[in-house]
Amino acid sequence: MSEKILKIGISQGNPNGIASELVLKIFENTDMYDVCTPVLYGSSKVVSFYRKAMDLTPINVSIMRDLDVPDNNRVNVVNVIPEAYHLDVGQLTAESVQAADESLKRVCEDLKNGLVDALVTLPATSIDAAAVLYPEQTDEALKIAVHDTLRIALATDSVPLSEVKPFITIKKIIERIKSLHTALVHDFMITSPRIAVLALNPQSGPEEANIIRPAIEVASKDKVFCFGPYVANDFFSTDAPKKFDAILAMYYDQGMVAFQSMTAGQGAIYTANLPFVITAPAQGLSLNKAGKNLCEPDAFRQAIYLATELFNNKQTDVEIRKNPLKKQYFEHGSDNEKLDLTKD
Repeated sequence: MSEKILKIGISQGNPNGIASELVLKIFENTDMYDVCTPVLYGSSKVVSFYRKAMDLTPINVSIMRDLDVPDNNRVNVVNVIPEAYHLDVGQLTAESVQAADESLKRVCEDLKNGLVDALVTLPATSIDAAAVLYPEQTDEALKIAVHDTLRIALATDSVPLSEVKPFITIKKIIERIKSLHTALVHDFMITSPRIAVLALNPQSGPEEANIIRPAIEVASKDKVFCFGPYVANDFFSTDAPKKFDAILAMYYDQGMVAFQSMTAGQGAIYTANLPFVITAPAQGLSLNKAGKNLCEPDAFRQAIYLATELFNNKQTDVEIRKNPLKKQYFEHGSDNEKLDLTKD
C-alpha cells in the first residue's frame, strides 16, 4: 500500500526574515508536491512581496478556506497575518514577533485537531511549538539535530551557558538518555541504538565523575546502550560520531556548533518526546540576509523530508506493536512435548 501524501503545516515564522524566501525556493520545484501537501500559516501577501522583490520563480498559491480539501499541487495559505501588517525587511520588530507567534499558535491548534498531519516551523525568535502545545511540560521535549545518520540531542536547550550547570543533574541526564533511546527505537526505528554521552567540561571534572557517569551507569542497567562521557573536542575530531546512532550533548553550543560544521547547514531539528511530529530547518532567522536572495533552502527541504519520514515511522511503529504475536506455551514433563497456542 502506498503511503498517503501528508498535509504538512508550515508556520511562516518571522515575516521580516528569510522564511518566505525558503518557501518560494522549495516549492518552485513541483516534485515537492509528491512529498507533501504544504499548508502555510502566514500571509500570501508577504510571500508575493518577497517573490517580486527578489525576482524569484512564481509558485502556485491557493488561499485556504477548507483544510479538508487542500489543493495537492499548490502551496495552500491560511492567512493569519493581518492585511495591514507593516513589512520591515531585515528588522526584528514587536509586530513581526507577534505575527510569528500567531502563525505558530494557529498551526499548533490545527495540528492538535488533526487538520494537518505534521508541523514544520520556519525561523522565528520567540516561542517554540512545544511551548505552545504543552506550556506546562516544555521540559519534556527533546531537541534532536538530524542529518542523514548524524543525530545530536541536547540535554539542555535554550539555556544560557552561564546557567547550564544547575540543569545538569543525574535525574536530568537519565531522563534525556532514555528519551533519546525511545525516540531512536520508535521514531527512527533503530533496533538497539548506541548512544554517546558527552562530558560537560573540556577535561574530566566533578560533573563527569559525580553526575554524568553515574547517570550512564543507571541507564545502562535499564538496557540502554550508552557510553561516555566523552570530551567533546576529542570526540568530534575523530570518526567517533560514525560509531553511534546518536549523541547527547550537554548544552546548545556544544552540540549545535559541531552539528552545523559537520552538515554545512543542511540539517533539521526534530522535537521528540511529543505525540506530534515537529521539525524545523537548522538555521536561524538570518535577518541580515532577508530579501537579498542569499539563503539556501536545503535545511528546510530536509525538515520536510524528516517530518514525512518520522510521521510514517510512527504510524508503522503503532501498527507493529498493536497486535504482538501471542506467546507460545509448551507443556513439559513428558517425552512428547505439546505446543499449545491457546495459552499465554
